[in-house]
Amino acid sequence: MATGADQGAEPPVASLDYGLLNELVGHLLRHAFLRGHQVFGEVFAGEALTPLQFMVLELVDRNPGITHRDVASAMSSAPSVLTTALKPLVTAGLLEQVRVAEDGRRVAYRLSSEGRAHFRAVRPRIAEAERRLLSGLEPDEAEALRGFLRRITGRFPA
Repeated sequence: MATGADQGAEPPVASLDYGLLNELVGHLLRHAFLRGHQVFGEVFAGEALTPLQFMVLELVDRNPGITHRDVASAMSSAPSVLTTALKPLVTAGLLEQVRVAEDGRRVAYRLSSEGRAHFRAVRPRIAEAERRLLSGLEPDEAEALRGFLRRITGRFPA
């Protein structure tokens, strides 16, 4: 499983002069991203599932018939990156590809019955991944962090 679990696992080297790096939000977000992948890999060990694939399954579960373009847009991913993430899910029979009725060139996705059962079985683990990732924060700090990240990324809860 390629989750990036090996990246970001090393603690910072205390003897290095990081200059202004640890003051740069982008640098810190990169390390937080890598830590998120590491925790995901720990929690979902044994599952052939990457964080990107989890995102796909969540979006398709919540939006049956969502198009390839809309999934890519929601994930801020290039369609080609999404294709790479989707292929194993389709091959495993978890996702079904359907043609969009109005435009047969466009592809949409829905969970197969097997995919729905599998995702509903593994989905609750994400709460443990979040708990581990945010374990150093108080609940109000974790919620504040989510709020700040939503503002930075322009993603607001529905």
